[in-house]
Amino acid sequence: MSLLQGIGISNTKTLAAYVGGCDAVFTKTEREISKLSEITLSKVKKFNRAAAIERAKQEVEFMDENGVQLHYYQDANYPSSLKFCEDGPIVFFSLGNVQFNKQNIAIVGTRKISPYGKNMTHDLVRDLAHRDVQIISGLAHGIDKEAHEAALENKLSTIAVLGHGLELIYPAAHKSLAAKMLAKGGLITEFLSYTPGDPSNFPKRNRVVAGLADATVVIESAITGGSLITANLALGYNRDVFAVPGNVDRPFSAGCNHLIRSQKAHLITCASDMNEVMGWEEIDEEESYDQSDLFDSFVFEEQEIISSLKKVKEGLPIDELALDVNLSSPELSLHLMNLEMKGKVESFGGKSYRLI
Repeated sequence: MSLLQGIGISNTKTLAAYVGGCDAVFTKTEREISKLSEITLSKVKKFNRAAAIERAKQEVEFMDENGVQLHYYQDANYPSSLKFCEDGPIVFFSLGNVQFNKQNIAIVGTRKISPYGKNMTHDLVRDLAHRDVQIISGLAHGIDKEAHEAALENKLSTIAVLGHGLELIYPAAHKSLAAKMLAKGGLITEFLSYTPGDPSNFPKRNRVVAGLADATVVIESAITGGSLITANLALGYNRDVFAVPGNVDRPFSAGCNHLIRSQKAHLITCASDMNEVMGWEEIDEEESYDQSDLFDSFVFEEQEIISSLKKVKEGLPIDELALDVNLSSPELSLHLMNLEMKGKVESFGGKSYRLI
């Protein structure tokens, strides 16, 4: 159905509904289709259904040989977020371990990334890791690449939406990154195999990025370009848009500043700025620390001290703490000194300690 000529995506979906489903589009006569859909017979003849079927057969062979999954807009494996988009692809293809039942956050921006943009991207993704979100971007140079890499570094799933067929990775320098993403996330595209990455494909790709995401974050963007297209598409789908502000004299902050100034995007400086807009509950940092990281950073006795001090926010005298963790005064003093050096506890009132 996606290969029919002379008819757009939304009209193709309407056509299927009028004539009785996908099969009917190919089994009914041209005259029957014209009568049921009120599309002129001359336009129906231009669909070229026979050529569409032959090309589809070739694509099925490619899918079988390469482990590609198909997502059809009426199937259960098609993301519900895209079903609400009138121009959502009729079909798209995926490689890897893609899952769509997560909170999807798109992160987009300029290819000409600055150190500020890189730091903001990594900091934002690191802080979003507490939410177990999925990061979506386009595998391009710059912000896209950093967003995917930051997701993998923080053990988050990440999906790249491509503007070409799945036999190709563009840019080629990101082949190793794409391979790493297949284990936790993957690659998706609406373009058939051996479709080159023509410039006209990327605005189409951007609508899928915007449609998949619950929210889109723009980090560094010129006043025109793909990131602004994605942001405006997201607004059209009634999704939340966030933008990171930048220096007013930098051209690749102009797009973000414009989105904020025109009230198209919420200003964001860190992940917690998204809480109220996204309806997220505040996370207590003391309660949300990663137990595996804690184990790596602190020895057993230090973990016991931290757990004891967590029970009493106002802190404990050293003698009470020694009883609670069953350590001698010299042992406790040594571990407290180590924890002070690590910035985890502080002394107050002489011989009392509390968590920082």
